[in-house]
Amino acid sequence: MSQKLYNLIMHSDPKFWSGDSGYVDFPRDRFLEYTEDHLKEQFQTLDQDARNKLKTLPTLFSVEHENADTRIGKITNIEVQPNRLRIYFKLSEENYPLTKGVLQKNWQELNINESDFEFYRTHWAIKECDILNFYKAYLKTLTGIVHQLKGADQKVQLIYAFNGTGKTRLSREFKQLISPKNDVDETVLSRDKILYYNAFTEDLFYWDNDLTLDAEPKLKIQPNSFTDWILVDQGQDQNVIANFQRYTSDKLTPRFHSESRERHQNGKKIVVQSIVEVTFSIETGDNVDSGNLKLSKGEESNFIWSVFYTLLEQVVSILNVPEPDERETNVFDKLEYIFIDDPVSSLDDNHVIELAVDLAELIRLNESSVKFIISTHNPVFYNVLCNELVSDDKSRRPYWRGKWFGKSRLERSEEGGYLLVPQPNDSPFSYHLHLLAKLKAVIDSGQVEKYHFSLLRNILEKTATFLGHKRWEHLLPSSEDGRPNPYAKRILNFSSHSKHSAEEVPDLEPQDQKVLKQLIDHIVSTHRFWQEQESDD
Repeated sequence: MSQKLYNLIMHSDPKFWSGDSGYVDFPRDRFLEYTEDHLKEQFQTLDQDARNKLKTLPTLFSVEHENADTRIGKITNIEVQPNRLRIYFKLSEENYPLTKGVLQKNWQELNINESDFEFYRTHWAIKECDILNFYKAYLKTLTGIVHQLKGADQKVQLIYAFNGTGKTRLSREFKQLISPKNDVDETVLSRDKILYYNAFTEDLFYWDNDLTLDAEPKLKIQPNSFTDWILVDQGQDQNVIANFQRYTSDKLTPRFHSESRERHQNGKKIVVQSIVEVTFSIETGDNVDSGNLKLSKGEESNFIWSVFYTLLEQVVSILNVPEPDERETNVFDKLEYIFIDDPVSSLDDNHVIELAVDLAELIRLNESSVKFIISTHNPVFYNVLCNELVSDDKSRRPYWRGKWFGKSRLERSEEGGYLLVPQPNDSPFSYHLHLLAKLKAVIDSGQVEKYHFSLLRNILEKTATFLGHKRWEHLLPSSEDGRPNPYAKRILNFSSHSKHSAEEVPDLEPQDQKVLKQLIDHIVSTHRFWQEQESDD
């Protein structure tokens, strides 16, 4: 039987597909509705041969209106009665669900009749589509990636992805899966099941740039329930200040300003106090007023993260109390996930390291069932978190290593889809492979600039650390007398610790470009980067 056919079983009650196996009854006259005539001829007799063929087909178990995720499985037995069919089924443990909306979005490929109410009627149809290939393609969508994350066992999942790959969209898709908009009041954050931090969290804050009439700078807060819930409802303003000052200076002090606002609650308008802006000043203790200050971009990122991090501290502390009746509040009882996307924008490496160490420590303190998913484009943040989390006592035991902590890379496929590639615990972080590919492309194009030597030094430093060399110069080709090659001095002269390539003078002599190419070729051939990468795949 061709696997390009599949069973589509649409039912009104999502509870039928909530277990791993079971049975469901259908009116016999609903069998083969919305099925092409040439397929009806093969199966309408429901004799033993037809039933055996039906049991070989992959099956989609869906719900009317797609009010629940669609499951993939198979029919294990069919009992035929004069007016009724009883279908015994088993849902696949290997296949993730197809999230709500996927069938309607792909109705043409799946040969589902969208215009004739097929999604709104209980029935059993036979369709033409290679479901297994469809599922493989689905796994390369962000929605499919989200289901892979949700289906993972690890308490902590760390994802690396370059900017523009789709990290922020991934966090939004994950939030939609865990707590869909139509499942919660629009005025209520999805914090019941998930807390998430991403670029949209930072967008809640903006500077008042209207400095006419000598107005002082203020960090404005867009109307939302997130900050009011933390600062007003939970009374965490002093803890936010303490965390912020720990990352910056104990003299740099935020002040929260509130005003009365209308809020909808239970269908009624109520007036509440809402935090609308924050001002910052230097407290010197000598009664000298610094006036309101505008933060640097790094300080601003630190402040916004401090708001969210303060909430995380409260969540972990409260949920570590095992018995719900003994907790100081029950607002977090339903929490399942904390998704953190790139909290390190605009931070220097020192603050990135400090933030990563603090976050790892907080994660280790978590004794509840809440799972953490963290995505980042920053290799320093990624590596520090890896080292901190792998050093946890639980991860040292083989059993716990797989359960406790997982690493992966989010990549774009050549076809335009997405891939979640496991990053083995015993492999180095492969950011240097990306830099090598970038340098090779630059050399091929002939557009080499001085800052590309900084990238080369970055590669050498990371590789030397992984291979156990004390100095990165040991990876360079040796001169005839065995002493360090003068190439090292040239790279040192070109390599700048500045983080801004614009500060580099781009001009290069032709000989310098030749040196860069020779060094890249030596590194690739000597340390077999591409060969190792291919064997890992």
